Amino acid sequence: MGELILCSRPIAAAPFYIEELSVNLYSLEELSYYIFHNVYLLNSDFMSVELCQWIGQELDMRDLSDELREMIRDNVPLHIFVARLLNASGYLAAGEIRDTVDIIAAFENKSDAERKKIRADRLLERKRILEAVFEYEHLLTSEDNIGERLLGDIWHNLGTAYARLFFFEESAECFEKAYKKNRRRQSLRSFLFAKLCLNDRQGFDDTVARLMLSSQDAQGIVSEVEHVFESTEIKRFSDELDHMRSQYSEQSAYMKHLENILVHWEDDYLNIQKL
Repeated sequence: MGELILCSRPIAAAPFYIEELSVNLYSLEELSYYIFHNVYLLNSDFMSVELCQWIGQELDMRDLSDELREMIRDNVPLHIFVARLLNASGYLAAGEIRDTVDIIAAFENKSDAERKKIRADRLLERKRILEAVFEYEHLLTSEDNIGERLLGDIWHNLGTAYARLFFFEESAECFEKAYKKNRRRQSLRSFLFAKLCLNDRQGFDDTVARLMLSSQDAQGIVSEVEHVFESTEIKRFSDELDHMRSQYSEQSAYMKHLENILVHWEDDYLNIQKL
């Protein structure tokens, strides 16, 4: 699970497999850890007979297993089911259990489309960007009943995911579709930002004219982008390059050091794309 978890009960010989994250769980404590850190990924499918069987057979907690089965038969809400699991484990503090259950309870009152969007948003927040892209695209092609404003917000966040992958052409298309649906100023601004990141000043100017944006608003967006390009981090890197040129008398040594920097950037970029 990525960190040491102290388990007070026997470890299961056969793990419980979580398909969404391709993770094997061997204890009730690990299950509690998974729930706490992936609360937005839970849905009603989590309340499964298979989970109850695993708890009864592999963890030898038959009373808990029977109680959870009864909850499934009674069609209790997911947050009640999860609360019983977390309390039986004793792994989380009372406040952590309460917060987790409250999130699930609020989540249950959303529509299917809203829940799916929140799950995708959570993936994006955790820099699991490709997974978020797949979730957004799947939602956009689903037959779920999605309102225009929510549909626009989904397009907007898909555009955000593409922008974080530096796919500015795709992000611009998403932001434009988002604005047509949700009419949010932020979607329009993001569309114009993407145009400038593509060095498409003509497209930027055409959009400003077509939507009759004020020259003050348009210049404000241009200034923000220019400010980013002139940021302290970029200037520092430029200064470092100048220093490297003077430090390494041989071109080959300079290029080798620059290559090491680029490899590090590539590793960071690939890391945010990992599934």
